[in-house]
Amino acid sequence: MAIRDQQKVRLSAVAGTFYEGDSLLLRRRLAEAEGKLPPPDPQAPAVRGVVLPHAGYLFSLPTAMAAMAPLRKRQVSRVILLGPSHYIGFRGIAVPTFNRWRTPFGDLSTAVELIGTMGEWNSPLVAVRDDAHIKEHSLEVQLPLVQYICGQPEVLPLVVGSLSMQDVHSLASLMASLDAPGTLWIVSSDFTHYGSRFRYVPFTENVLERLREQDHAAAELIANRDLPGFAAFLGRTGATICGMNPIALFLGILDVLDPAHEIKGRIAAESNSGELTGDCSNAVGYESICFTH
Repeated sequence: MAIRDQQKVRLSAVAGTFYEGDSLLLRRRLAEAEGKLPPPDPQAPAVRGVVLPHAGYLFSLPTAMAAMAPLRKRQVSRVILLGPSHYIGFRGIAVPTFNRWRTPFGDLSTAVELIGTMGEWNSPLVAVRDDAHIKEHSLEVQLPLVQYICGQPEVLPLVVGSLSMQDVHSLASLMASLDAPGTLWIVSSDFTHYGSRFRYVPFTENVLERLREQDHAAAELIANRDLPGFAAFLGRTGATICGMNPIALFLGILDVLDPAHEIKGRIAAESNSGELTGDCSNAVGYESICFTH
């Protein structure tokens, strides 16, 4: 998996659609979202990881910013991103060969040492697959936010495919070794996708209220680091949470890193596209969750 000698840039796939393609307009949108939040508490516990939505910034940015803003002025040297695959079906994790990740703010460098470490695992659940990254927006939409809040840390964007619970535990024991001081974990996921467009219509009455309740229940299980409870919730509700596999993997990683559960999660913000559009016939929920130590 050595990519040190290559010069390969992953170009933006959704700049100008999911977020502004102009750097000045993009910075203005991010600043406006941050400006609506209270100043971060410098005495607050260190943020170890966040779960963020990945819809277009018009819909999801205020929710995502609520979890990222506390990282302002904190030292983040490396960001590991876990996002779901929307375009390619596969099992396990897709590792990229790109050296750099281009956004309107410039390029972020890949944490190539970590890719080398992953290659040494010789795991059948870890494969080099640029095809899973070329169009994938779940990771890309987080990169300008990382640059705006954290500066220019190294990044390791990983697309997560299908995983069994056994796969989760196997990968978690390996992935935990990638953690180090100054590392931020970002898990990218929108929550319930409701409506005929998403083939998920479990209820038709009080839709917005019930969507809020369902997504809040899922977010609470995640914040409480209840991996078995989250898996049971998915089985019981069939909730169309696109990042359920990255979330499950992250919860497994936390169990390896912190079996005493000293890392605590809290819901930072919640919203739903139906609140903005006024149309809940097809709507998506957004949750941001912050994990601090």
